[in-house]
Amino acid sequence: MQNYGPLVKRKFDQNKKDNIEWNMVWNGDNGCEVKKGRKQYIVNLKDRICSCRSWQLTGLPCPHACCAIWHMGGDPDDYLDQCYHKNAYLKAYAYALHPINGAYDWIKSGIESVLPPIEKKMPGKPKKIGEMQKMNRRKKKRG
Repeated sequence: MQNYGPLVKRKFDQNKKDNIEWNMVWNGDNGCEVKKGRKQYIVNLKDRICSCRSWQLTGLPCPHACCAIWHMGGDPDDYLDQCYHKNAYLKAYAYALHPINGAYDWIKSGIESVLPPIEKKMPGKPKKIGEMQKMNRRKKKRG
């Protein structure tokens, strides 16, 4: 049974399909090299690390990791980060968000409001004005 949403499923399924072209070379209990042509990546299943860094950044096993997981007899779904699971979503939104009064009823703090920075003319040659900016300036002058 799928325990994650449709957007994650689409990306994860693509990663699973892309692993077909990769060849795995076993390199110890949880480590291996995954190769395709001149490209090669090192995958460590125990630490959930791939040298392409995609797995660490997204929490979704990359195609290289999927290839290694399947060759080791595992299921890539078991290696998906917990943050994508339905239980994590339900836990995050378990508590109700209480409404607050509008800005009109807020207590004034007495601190001055923050103003935007003062525009300075930058040194160097000015940038060319594009056609759209020229048209907008003409409209402002007319109207």
